Amino acid sequence: MSQETQIGSLGGGISDEDSKLVDSILNDINSSSGPQQAEGQQGQQGQQGQQGQQLSPDQMKMMQQQQMAQRQQQQMAQQQMAQQQMAQQQMTQQKMNIIQNDSNNIMDNIKLEAKNIMTVIFLCILFNIDQVDTLFKSISIFSSESGSLNMQAVFVKSLMIGTIFYLVKTYLL
Repeated sequence: MSQETQIGSLGGGISDEDSKLVDSILNDINSSSGPQQAEGQQGQQGQQGQQGQQLSPDQMKMMQQQQMAQRQQQQMAQQQMAQQQMAQQQMTQQKMNIIQNDSNNIMDNIKLEAKNIMTVIFLCILFNIDQVDTLFKSISIFSSESGSLNMQAVFVKSLMIGTIFYLVKTYLL
C-alpha cells in the first residue's frame, strides 16, 4: 500500500492574513470574470480547499499577476470603448457642422453673387419690355407670320443678354 498523508497533519499552514488575501483575490476574479471563467475558477477553489488553502508564495504571486493582467485588460477595453464613443461623437459633431456650414454657405454665396444675380435679372427685364420687342419685330427675320417674335429673336436676345452680362461682370463688377 502507498503511504498517504492527511491534510490536517501537514504543518506550516498559512496565516489568516494570507488566507483573507487569497479569498479576496478569488472573489475579485470571480466577480470580474464571465460565467465560463467563474466555473473553472470554482473548480480551482475546490482543489485549493482540498489542499487546505496552502499556497506557496510563488502561487500567490502568480495569482496576483493574473489579477493585475485581468485588470489591465479591462482597463484597456474600457479605454477602447471610450475612444470609440469619442470618435462617434466627433463624427456626429462634424456632420452637424457640415449641415450648418452648407446652409451658411448657400446664404454666403447668395450674398457674394448678389450683384451678378441682380445684373441678370435687370438684363432679362430690359430685353423683355415691349420697346425691345418692337425693335425686333421691325426686322422681318425675327417676326413670325402672326406678328410675334420667332425662335431666332429669342436666341439673339439671349446671346445679347449673355454678352452684356459678361462685359458688365468683367469690367464693372
